[in-house]
Amino acid sequence: MKFYQVCTTTEGGNSAGSEFFTSKAEAEKAARKFRRDEPQEFARVNEIDVTPTKAGILAALNRHASHPDNG
Repeated sequence: MKFYQVCTTTEGGNSAGSEFFTSKAEAEKAARKFRRDEPQEFARVNEIDVTPTKAGILAALNRHASHPDNG
């Protein structure tokens, strides 16, 4: 199973957040929209392989959806 993470970064290099999609086309569409709406910021799509079990999904989210600034 694949998830697609759109990571956004500010002009200064700080994280502006991320979103997850199950469709590569939807992830690329969201990245294009972000680049269009915020031309001074950056967006990239990362492909994430996920084991299709509850434990695999939780492990992937813990690894890819956590950020030190999340409180």
